[in-house]
Amino acid sequence: MDKLLTSKMKKQLSHWIGRDRQFKLLYKLTRDGGSAETYRLRCAYDWQTVIIFYNADGNVYGGYLSKNLGNTQNWRKDPLAFLFKLYTAGNWKPMKFPYIDGENNIVADSYGPWFYSLPSFQTSIRMDENNVYNLSTSNFFDGQRFDMKGETAQSVANGHNNVTDLEVYHATEFSPDEELQSPWRGSKGWNLQVLQELKEFIVEYKPLEEMKIPEVNILLIGQVGAGKSSFFNTINSIFKGEISSRACTGGAENSLTQKLEKLRIRDPSTKKYLRFWICDTCGIQEGEAIQNEDIGFILDGHLPNRNTRIETETSGPVKEPTVKEKIHVVVFILDGSNLNFLSKDMIKKLKEIKSLAVDRGVPHLVFLTKIDEICELVSDDVSKVYKSKTIKNAVDKARDLFAIPTFHVFPIKNYEKESELQTSMNILALMALQKSLMVANEFLENHYELKQDKMEIE
Repeated sequence: MDKLLTSKMKKQLSHWIGRDRQFKLLYKLTRDGGSAETYRLRCAYDWQTVIIFYNADGNVYGGYLSKNLGNTQNWRKDPLAFLFKLYTAGNWKPMKFPYIDGENNIVADSYGPWFYSLPSFQTSIRMDENNVYNLSTSNFFDGQRFDMKGETAQSVANGHNNVTDLEVYHATEFSPDEELQSPWRGSKGWNLQVLQELKEFIVEYKPLEEMKIPEVNILLIGQVGAGKSSFFNTINSIFKGEISSRACTGGAENSLTQKLEKLRIRDPSTKKYLRFWICDTCGIQEGEAIQNEDIGFILDGHLPNRNTRIETETSGPVKEPTVKEKIHVVVFILDGSNLNFLSKDMIKKLKEIKSLAVDRGVPHLVFLTKIDEICELVSDDVSKVYKSKTIKNAVDKARDLFAIPTFHVFPIKNYEKESELQTSMNILALMALQKSLMVANEFLENHYELKQDKMEIE
């Protein structure tokens, strides 16, 4: 069963503990069962352990112990202990809550992992009918033993301690992420020749000739901050020959794209636009998700460039869209660093959008961004992406989430903090774009065949 701890989380926890660590999984609630005795047998005698709670609403929080618990039946004091949060509603918001000197703060006996202000379970616990463990909320983030810095149980955990999993790790000496002996996906290479071949394919690309349309439309859908606008900037940078930030980007809680925005890229060698539009939408966020009705209008071609929302199909700016205005491929942009922490509501919304595309016969792909944040190996060398077990696991998870073939999931790294172009990053991004154009033509081929069939019947 896969570990949920990512490279990004490891880095943050190592920083708080004070030195680089690797994290060895000792106990996992969904794997080992909700028994306090099992927890003690696996964890009670290990020093320097990290306990992580995976809340059902996409909140991730936990605590660190520098001491082992042994078989003590009494409360104990660990002055180096601290609580923390990593994700709030799926958004990265790390914060450390240090121990307040003078009070006991941990206990073992018949308990599972239990801090005074962060409880779990006593004796045993079972998963409920919703596949959630309803853990204790006794003194839950009450600030009596740890400095909460103004945070509360509501702001950290949405007011409840219902989790989909709980993990306990031993923080041992650091070692790099596992590198597979054989790549899990083939590639033509990571050199300039491969890059040039990809660029030539995209420059020479034309939509299916029989459909007589000048460009195809690629729709980007994803969470706030996942990297939709950054993907456009990455592609634009590759063809421009330098880092570009033409589309506004950022990690703000609210989407920086406030409407449908259609963007094109110019080939500097010919000064002509490439034959596709990248259609950026406002990011999906908890409680303020884009309406399914709006997505349907966009897919059907009713919503024009730089428009916000239309109320009814008849009042839409494009009343009778042709295949030219329709969306030809949907790309879901997912933040690989929080893939394990998507809330149920977020997953439900993404699946609803997928269903809207499927109902219209529109193909869909998944691009996994921020892969450097989940794997040290890739962070150091992007060309090792297909030898990373961590990245393979993330791709498999996205595949299962959307019920699509593995080869329809593309790990990519957008330009965000780099100052110069990198061949490996360019190749990854262009392979993803190339696939988008290929499946867009497949959509047009299907549309053309249907049109021909109707003509024959008539």
